[in-house]
Amino acid sequence: MLCSNRFPLPGSPSTCALDTAIVPLPSFFLLVALAANLYITRTHAPNKIRPVKWLHITYLVLLGAQIAMTILELVRLALEHLGLGLLPVNTIVLLGVFVILWRERSSGRTRSVLLILVVYWFILTIVEAVKTARLNTLVELNPTTTKTSQYPSSDQFLDNAVMLGLYFLFFCAEVTLFFVACCQRDAKGVFPESAV
Repeated sequence: MLCSNRFPLPGSPSTCALDTAIVPLPSFFLLVALAANLYITRTHAPNKIRPVKWLHITYLVLLGAQIAMTILELVRLALEHLGLGLLPVNTIVLLGVFVILWRERSSGRTRSVLLILVVYWFILTIVEAVKTARLNTLVELNPTTTKTSQYPSSDQFLDNAVMLGLYFLFFCAEVTLFFVACCQRDAKGVFPESAV
C-alpha cells in the first residue's frame, strides 16, 4: 500500500498526497530533462566547467548524507507501517545525481546539466518546504513520542527539516556555479575548461 495509518491533517495536501504525488514530481522532471538533454547533446561535444575539487568533494559528501536521510525516512516509515508512497523514486534519483556528479569530477559538467540541476534542486526545495510545513502541523495536532511510536511526528518533522536545508544548500551551490560559469564565459568568450 502506498500509504496507510496516516493521521488525517485538516486542509491539504495530506501527508499521503505529498509522499505519493507531490514530493516525487521533481524526480520525474529530472529524469525527463536528463533524457532530453542526452538526446540533444549526443550530436556535439559541449564545453564543460570543472568545479573546485574540495567543493565538489564536499558536495558529494553532503549528497551522500542526503541519500542516507531519505533511506532513514523510508525505513522509519516502513517500521511504523505508514506506507512509503513514491518516496523511493526520490532516493533512486538522488543516487543517479550522485553518479552524475561523481563522473563529472574528472570530465566536468555541461552548462545544460548545470541548469537542469538548478531547476531540480529549486523545485525539490519548494516541495520539501511544503512537506516540512505540513509535518509541523502534524507535530502540533498529533504529537507522538518514542513511547507511542517508532517514528514520532517530531522526528518526521526534524528529518524533513534537515533534508530541506540540504536541498536549499544544493540549490545555492548550483546557482553559484551557474553564475560563475556564465561570468567566465562572458569574460573569455568561451565556456571555461579550467577549474573555477
